[in-house]
Amino acid sequence: MGGIQWKTRKEHSSGGVVLSVKEGLPFVALIATRNRTRWGLPKGAVNSGETSEAAALREVREETGLEARIIRPLDTIEYRFRAGDTMIQKRVDFYLMEYVAGELEPQLSEVDDVQWFELSTSVQRASFDSERKLLAAALLSVSSP
Repeated sequence: MGGIQWKTRKEHSSGGVVLSVKEGLPFVALIATRNRTRWGLPKGAVNSGETSEAAALREVREETGLEARIIRPLDTIEYRFRAGDTMIQKRVDFYLMEYVAGELEPQLSEVDDVQWFELSTSVQRASFDSERKLLAAALLSVSSP
Protein backbone atom coordinates (compact mmCIF):
# COMPACT_ATOMS: atom_id res chain seq x y z
CA MET A 1 0.00 0.00 0.00
CA GLY A 2 1.70 3.18 -1.17
CA GLY A 3 1.41 6.58 0.32
CA ILE A 4 3.22 9.54 1.70
CA GLN A 5 6.21 8.84 3.90
CA TRP A 6 5.86 11.29 6.78
CA LYS A 7 8.83 12.34 8.81
CA THR A 8 7.99 12.47 12.49
CA ARG A 9 9.33 14.77 15.15
CA LYS A 10 8.59 14.91 18.86
CA GLU A 11 8.24 18.26 20.61
CA HIS A 12 7.93 19.00 24.32
CA SER A 13 6.40 22.24 25.61
CA SER A 14 5.22 23.55 28.97
CA GLY A 15 2.78 26.20 30.06
CA GLY A 16 0.68 27.50 32.87
CA VAL A 17 -2.78 28.30 34.14
CA VAL A 18 -1.91 31.47 36.09
CA LEU A 19 -4.55 32.34 38.68
CA SER A 20 -5.07 35.58 40.54
CA VAL A 21 -7.90 36.23 43.00
CA LYS A 22 -9.54 39.65 42.65
CA GLU A 23 -12.45 40.60 44.90
CA GLY A 24 -12.90 36.96 45.86
CA LEU A 25 -13.09 35.64 42.27
CA PRO A 26 -10.38 33.62 40.49
CA PHE A 27 -9.06 35.12 37.25
CA VAL A 28 -6.76 33.49 34.69
CA ALA A 29 -4.30 35.08 32.24
CA LEU A 30 -4.98 34.11 28.60
CA ILE A 31 -2.92 35.03 25.55
CA ALA A 32 -4.29 35.86 22.10
CA THR A 33 -2.77 34.89 18.76
CA ARG A 34 -3.87 35.08 15.11
CA ASN A 35 -4.98 38.72 15.33
CA ARG A 36 -6.77 38.15 18.63
CA THR A 37 -8.98 35.41 17.13
CA ARG A 38 -7.44 32.55 19.13
CA TRP A 39 -7.25 32.65 22.94
CA GLY A 40 -5.29 30.16 24.97
CA LEU A 41 -2.81 29.46 27.71
CA PRO A 42 0.80 30.67 27.64
CA LYS A 43 3.16 27.86 26.65
CA GLY A 44 6.32 27.17 24.73
CA ALA A 45 9.18 24.80 24.03
CA VAL A 46 11.26 23.25 26.78
CA ASN A 47 14.89 24.12 26.02
CA SER A 48 17.70 21.58 26.21
CA GLY A 49 18.81 21.19 29.83
CA GLU A 50 15.72 23.00 31.15
CA THR A 51 13.11 21.34 33.36
CA SER A 52 9.48 21.33 32.32
CA GLU A 53 8.65 23.49 35.38
CA ALA A 54 11.37 26.06 34.59
CA ALA A 55 10.18 26.26 30.96
CA ALA A 56 6.56 26.79 32.07
CA LEU A 57 7.54 29.66 34.39
CA ARG A 58 9.80 31.20 31.70
CA GLU A 59 7.14 30.99 28.98
CA VAL A 60 4.53 32.54 31.27
CA ARG A 61 6.93 35.40 32.09
CA GLU A 62 7.93 35.93 28.44
CA GLU A 63 4.45 35.76 26.92
CA THR A 64 2.46 37.57 29.65
CA GLY A 65 4.92 39.67 31.66
CA LEU A 66 3.80 37.89 34.84
CA GLU A 67 5.85 36.22 37.55
CA ALA A 68 4.13 33.12 38.88
CA ARG A 69 4.69 30.27 41.30
CA ILE A 70 3.78 26.67 40.49
CA ILE A 71 1.14 25.24 42.80
CA ARG A 72 1.06 21.76 41.23
CA PRO A 73 1.06 19.93 37.90
CA LEU A 74 -2.34 20.18 36.22
CA ASP A 75 -2.24 17.84 33.20
CA THR A 76 -0.31 16.87 30.09
CA ILE A 77 -1.92 17.29 26.68
CA GLU A 78 -0.70 15.26 23.71
CA TYR A 79 -1.64 15.90 20.10
CA ARG A 80 -0.34 15.59 16.54
CA PHE A 81 -0.29 18.03 13.67
CA ARG A 82 1.29 18.28 10.26
CA ALA A 83 3.92 20.84 9.32
CA GLY A 84 4.81 20.41 5.66
CA ASP A 85 5.92 16.79 5.23
CA THR A 86 6.51 16.27 8.95
CA MET A 87 4.10 14.86 11.52
CA ILE A 88 4.74 16.58 14.86
CA GLN A 89 3.94 14.64 18.03
CA LYS A 90 3.57 17.31 20.67
CA ARG A 91 3.39 16.93 24.45
CA VAL A 92 2.53 19.96 26.59
CA ASP A 93 2.82 19.88 30.38
CA PHE A 94 0.55 22.39 32.12
CA TYR A 95 0.90 23.61 35.67
CA LEU A 96 -1.54 25.33 37.97
CA MET A 97 0.17 28.58 39.00
CA GLU A 98 -0.39 31.44 41.36
CA TYR A 99 0.24 35.02 40.23
CA VAL A 100 3.14 36.56 42.19
CA ALA A 101 4.02 39.89 40.52
CA GLY A 102 4.15 41.85 37.30
CA GLU A 103 1.83 43.63 34.90
CA LEU A 104 0.23 42.10 31.83
CA GLU A 105 2.52 42.80 28.89
CA PRO A 106 2.23 40.67 25.75
CA GLN A 107 5.39 39.47 24.02
CA LEU A 108 4.42 41.04 20.70
CA SER A 109 6.82 38.90 18.68
CA GLU A 110 4.73 35.85 19.65
CA VAL A 111 1.34 36.96 21.00
CA ASP A 112 -1.14 39.71 20.11
CA ASP A 113 -2.63 40.34 23.53
CA VAL A 114 -2.85 39.09 27.09
CA GLN A 115 -5.80 39.65 29.42
CA TRP A 116 -7.21 38.51 32.73
CA PHE A 117 -10.49 36.60 32.38
CA GLU A 118 -12.73 35.43 35.17
CA LEU A 119 -11.90 31.73 35.42
CA SER A 120 -15.55 30.68 35.03
CA THR A 121 -15.84 32.55 31.68
CA SER A 122 -12.36 31.57 30.46
CA VAL A 123 -13.61 28.06 29.77
CA GLN A 124 -15.82 29.41 26.96
CA ARG A 125 -13.17 31.89 25.78
CA ALA A 126 -10.38 29.34 25.22
CA SER A 127 -10.11 28.25 21.59
CA PHE A 128 -9.01 24.62 22.07
CA ASP A 129 -11.05 21.81 23.65
CA SER A 130 -8.00 20.46 25.48
CA GLU A 131 -7.34 23.84 27.11
CA ARG A 132 -11.04 24.31 27.94
CA LYS A 133 -10.85 21.00 29.83
CA LEU A 134 -7.75 22.21 31.71
CA LEU A 135 -9.50 25.45 32.67
CA ALA A 136 -12.58 23.52 33.81
CA ALA A 137 -10.32 21.31 35.96
CA ALA A 138 -8.65 24.42 37.41
CA LEU A 139 -12.07 25.90 38.16
CA LEU A 140 -13.07 22.72 40.01
CA SER A 141 -9.84 22.70 42.00
CA VAL A 142 -10.27 26.30 43.21
CA SER A 143 -13.97 25.97 44.01
CA SER A 144 -13.47 22.80 46.09
CA PRO A 145 -12.69 23.33 49.77
